Amino acid sequence: MNDPASLSSLTSSEAARRADRLTVAIVPTGAIEQHGPHLPLYTDVLIAQAVAREVAENIDGVVAEPLAYGCSWHHTGFAGTVSLRTGTFIVLAFDVCKSLADGGFVPVLLNGHHGNKAPLRVALTDLAGAGVRAYAISYFDLLADALGDVFPDPRSSVGHACAMETSIVMHLRPDLVAREAIPSGGTPPAWPDPHMFGGDEVSVVKPFGEINPTGVIGRPEEASAAAGERLFRAAVDRCSGAVSRILAEAP
Repeated sequence: MNDPASLSSLTSSEAARRADRLTVAIVPTGAIEQHGPHLPLYTDVLIAQAVAREVAENIDGVVAEPLAYGCSWHHTGFAGTVSLRTGTFIVLAFDVCKSLADGGFVPVLLNGHHGNKAPLRVALTDLAGAGVRAYAISYFDLLADALGDVFPDPRSSVGHACAMETSIVMHLRPDLVAREAIPSGGTPPAWPDPHMFGGDEVSVVKPFGEINPTGVIGRPEEASAAAGERLFRAAVDRCSGAVSRILAEAP
């Protein structure tokens, strides 16, 4: 039996009927990269796919296969990381979105990896130049205020393999969290501030091993499954709202 929320499980005829209803096709984007000593390499893909699936069910959309590899050069000092060059990622995002648009879908890239944000903006610009309107959402960008309700100080708690990501994986797949390996103590001082909401006006790309030998930015010791459930639900609700606005705006 076909899964109506999964694009790749549909036949071509079924996909055409869905596209005729102005259907959003959500493409999860993430990375295969180190997430500290306690989270799986596919953490970003895991979260993005889970959010995308529930958003698609909420707005009667479909979920395409993920762009699992991302722009992860800064993590390549850690075993298991697989990185695409930014140009490769941009071309992949462009081709996938153009194919979806050519098939009648509204392409929405739902991103779970911070290193993909800048390349995604370039891909959207190139797509617009080719006459394709596509959209991108990074779920974590929509959680700033929710994080403040969950953690004492998100500025020091959230970054990479952090309290946020660890909590969400504890909620989605607790079996994948190596709890005994969760590091404590926060992130060594660095400039610019590497935390997700650090706020410094200067940007730089540094190898993560230079920032912290554990590969972690933030305080994963503050994580809990209860916090993960709250954050996941907030991500689904807010991304669903954003996609609903996209459908209202799409030409």
